[in-house]
Amino acid sequence: MDYEYYYYQAKNRYYDACSEINSCQNNVNNLEGNKQVKISEINNLKAQLKKYKDALSDIENAIKKEDDMQSSMSKINSSVNSISENFNNMAYSDSVTQKNLKDVYSTEADKTKSTLNSTFETLKSKKSIVNNKISELEVNIQRSETDLQNIKNEINSMNSNIQSWITTKNNASYDMEYYRHKMYEEE
Repeated sequence: MDYEYYYYQAKNRYYDACSEINSCQNNVNNLEGNKQVKISEINNLKAQLKKYKDALSDIENAIKKEDDMQSSMSKINSSVNSISENFNNMAYSDSVTQKNLKDVYSTEADKTKSTLNSTFETLKSKKSIVNNKISELEVNIQRSETDLQNIKNEINSMNSNIQSWITTKNNASYDMEYYRHKMYEEE
């Protein structure tokens, strides 16, 4: 039997296994780096999501105040009308031109009401934009978490390959020792 041939075959398997172990370990190291990048990305997306959800909550709370604000505005207009009538009744004079307080303050009241309406319309528009951004972030988080799981699966697969190659290396080492011993016995 040609033990030298089998010895060199085992030696080749040994060095091939060492090479594969190194290659797999390099892949694992690269994947671990990718994993850390992906974890950082997910954390960043989750922080953004929290900010947008907080903003949405603030916008919704502000929008809930619209009816109160409109009611308060109506009460102010009603009070100005009432005060104007009372003022006209108290300060009537033939020699002085009467100023109607309602006329004086109505322009400002109309501007305020218009600004108030515009503000709430803007808030409603912003709410829609924020909702869309939240949905987008949730999709991105889900996609990134799937990518992270795929990276973890690849790491597990590479580690399994490493164990397989270690077994191959050990077996080749045993074979080398066996055939080396047999070669010296023949001499």
